Amino acid sequence: MKRIILVFGLLILTAVAVVAVDNVKYSGVFINKFYHCLPTNQTITVTADDGSVVTITRSLHGWKEKRCVYRETIVSDSETLKYNCNLYREQVNELVSAMRNDPNGEGIAEQTWSRFKKLPEVCNSVANQ
Repeated sequence: MKRIILVFGLLILTAVAVVAVDNVKYSGVFINKFYHCLPTNQTITVTADDGSVVTITRSLHGWKEKRCVYRETIVSDSETLKYNCNLYREQVNELVSAMRNDPNGEGIAEQTWSRFKKLPEVCNSVANQ
């Protein structure tokens, strides 16, 4: 009986952990791959404050000429926005620190990303409607 309760308890904890990971905008796995600039793709779906659904696809393409190549596509009902970024090690470190401190992307992580995305020497953006 104790084993059944223990196994059932572990299953519940595992389910809760999986749900918790799904609700985080910047997972530990993504942050680690970003820190090392390892090629990867990630797609997440986020519900905005107004109830609209936004799909974010991120891809890392490794280091090229001492810069981490990062691509992001944000798709909403009304538009598609694409970012092409080339980040130096110091910029990657700053973003990783921000994402670790704000994995839900509700404060410092979004502010840091926004700042870099506005720098034309770091990121270029294209919007399609």
